[in-house]
Amino acid sequence: MGIAQIAAETQAILPRILDGIADLDAVTSSAFNLKTLQPLNPEECPGFTLRDGTEAGTGRKGTRIRVFDQDTFDAALELQPGTTVASITAPPSASTTVSATQSVEESNTTGEPDTLETSNKTRTTDPTTPKSALKPVALLNLASELHPGGSWLNGALAQEEALCFRSSLSLSLHSIYYPLAPLTALYSPTVVLIRDAMSRGHALLWPNTPTPDLPVTSVISIAALRRPQLSKQGRFAKPNDRQLTKAKVRTVLRVAVQQGHRKLVLGALGCGAFMNPPKEVAECFLEVFAEEEFQGGWWEDIVFAVLDNARGEQGGKDGVGNFGVFYRALDGVVV
Repeated sequence: MGIAQIAAETQAILPRILDGIADLDAVTSSAFNLKTLQPLNPEECPGFTLRDGTEAGTGRKGTRIRVFDQDTFDAALELQPGTTVASITAPPSASTTVSATQSVEESNTTGEPDTLETSNKTRTTDPTTPKSALKPVALLNLASELHPGGSWLNGALAQEEALCFRSSLSLSLHSIYYPLAPLTALYSPTVVLIRDAMSRGHALLWPNTPTPDLPVTSVISIAALRRPQLSKQGRFAKPNDRQLTKAKVRTVLRVAVQQGHRKLVLGALGCGAFMNPPKEVAECFLEVFAEEEFQGGWWEDIVFAVLDNARGEQGGKDGVGNFGVFYRALDGVVV
């Protein structure tokens, strides 16, 4: 079966699968813009500490970034196994959660989202309680700013398309949001996986995997700059493009924290078909993580899933591909 046929099958079978999940809404999504997202409140920081067991890490706030040559969904599933339809639709404890209805205009100054479909969200009220126990892993979708899901229905093979082939993500990328504003991120809280990875044959998980056992993640979609002008040294030619890329990273991190996510899977933003400079994009992530706002232990785990686009001797951790560049810049860094 070709990629376009797999996309068509995914699109056709999703309603049938989701109709059997009465308590789960895979269509809801919200648009957040950096201009209305409030900076993180340090008093709400959970203060995660390193868990590597080394003397140098004992009691130190933060987590150590890991960079893998891996599919984005696979990285998320390994980061928090057992996050399934059943686990996230279980009744929450009334003593630890509160439901808040959010449906307001993006132009407000509260940082609340424009929300399509339903907008009830469950949040833990105790900031000292790690929210990862209640929330799926949040992963970054390297989105098209023009088309929901990019060209997934036409069989394209970029990261966003790969996410749509495997899951319900496309159902929450509503056309009304497009074209995406430069500093707008879409938040899809409940994305159900229905396929295995392409490297393993793209087989449908359902019905062999019962619907309650299908994996679930959350997805934050933001678009990188499309083919920015580069210098002869392969860096952003315009200083504003670098600042805009850093602002996009801030948007993603604020959305993740403010929606209660403590485990993140990020990626090489714009370093594929959009031709952003990998080394400088990795530096942008590093510089934003180092800002005071994001210090203090906001995350329990941070992984970068960066598929290597270099082969043989040119690939690997020491190679010239995106994986090697991001690995050398970010792997092992404490944030």
